[in-house]
Formats: sequence, structure tokens, C-alpha cells
Amino acid sequence: MRVISVSLGLAGRNLLLVRRVPSVFIPSLVMPLFILIATAGAFHGIGALPQFAGESYLAFTIPMAAVMGAGFAGINSGMTLARDLEGGFFDRLQSSPAPRLALVLGPMLAAQARSVLTTVVVFAAGMIGGVMLPGAASTLLIVAFALMFAAATSFWAIGVALRARTVQAAPIMQLVVFLSVFLSVAYVPLNALTGWLGAVARYNPVTYILDATRSAELTGTVTWSATWPGLLAAAGLIVVVGAFALAPLRHLENR
Repeated sequence: MRVISVSLGLAGRNLLLVRRVPSVFIPSLVMPLFILIATAGAFHGIGALPQFAGESYLAFTIPMAAVMGAGFAGINSGMTLARDLEGGFFDRLQSSPAPRLALVLGPMLAAQARSVLTTVVVFAAGMIGGVMLPGAASTLLIVAFALMFAAATSFWAIGVALRARTVQAAPIMQLVVFLSVFLSVAYVPLNALTGWLGAVARYNPVTYILDATRSAELTGTVTWSATWPGLLAAAGLIVVVGAFALAPLRHLENR
């Protein structure tokens, strides 16, 4: 219970920083909208390919924008932690009786909370563009995957911050998240990709997360066959990068 209470307290502090330092959060809110509008506009003609089976390209893009927004939320948690490391606040937390697990879970929970807002904004933008919500179950599934991706990306960014101990490591946090999304099925289905990009996308966990969310978005139904690969990929990411984030805590005691 102490881990939960401290984690929630740290998450609340991170969310308060959104009001005090809006410049940290605004990009994570604006960029998914920019990606949604720019992608759906610039690549609208791709929707004529037979692999899309006549589906709306804007609807096809909404899950990618939601996942990317969750990724930005995770990056912001890492950047906030890096600022705390530079300013000495994290050292005070480390010397307190706060559970070490809470020092990572708190920023992660804040990232998940921000990802809900970015996902809602993406849905709202889609509705303005004429794409209605796919149904309660499908909408909740897309939100759930955004929460899982926010957890994974926040763990990645937190792990980088704990190692670099400076906000100047932000480009590294961003680069990996960008590549993980754009080297997947971000723009077209897997069966439309060829060459090295198709090979990379096939083994990219984000591909299966996007496939699961797109199945829910485009069909309006949730099926186990379309969802379980995404759940497995998301769980695997969280476990791997979660271990990456927690590992440095053992060594910070001696610094």
C-alpha cells in the first residue's frame, strides 16, 4: 500500500507540473494532432490501395496518432525526471523512506494519465473529420493500448534519464520512440510493405499494437484473434523496458 500511495503522490506532483510548466506538456498534445492531420492529408491517396479495402484513411490513422500521443506522454515523464535529477529533487526522494519502486511507478502513472487526455483529443479530432467512435468496447480497447504504450515509453525514458541524469538526453528518448512507431505499420498495412521496411515492421512489437487497435477502430468490434498479439507485444515491451528503468536504482545509492 505504501508503494501505491507514494506512486500516486509522485504522479500527482508530475501532473501539477503541467500547469506550472505547460511548455513540457503542450508539445505532447499538439504533435499527435499534427501527425493525424498531416498524415491523413498528405497520404490520403494511399487509402485507394486494395490493402485498405475501401476503409477511411483518417480512421486508419487515428490509432497511430493515439499511440504516438501516448509515446509523447511517456517521453515527458522521462524529461520531468531528468529535470528532477538535475535540480536535486530526485536525490531528496532517494534519501527519503519512499519505496524505490514508487520512484519509477509515479512518473509512469502520470504518463498514463496524460495519455488518456491525448487519446481523447485524437478521438475528438477524428470526429471533427467525420470518423465517429467505433463503439464502447473498441474505444476502451484503444485507450487501454494507449495506456500500455505510455507505460512502456515512460519506462524507456525514465531508464535513460536515470543513466544520463540530464535533460539533454531527451533526443535519445524521442528518437527510439519515433523509430519504434514509424518503422512499423504506421502508414500502411503490413501486407503493403516490402523490402527491409517490411521485414523490420514484421518483428516490431508496435506493429501488433497498431494492428490490434486498428482492428477495433475499423471494424467496431473487439475480437480475441486480433487483440492477443497486441496484448502480448505490449506486455513484452513493458517487462523489458520496465527492467531497464528499474536497474539503475540499485546503483544510485552509491552516487
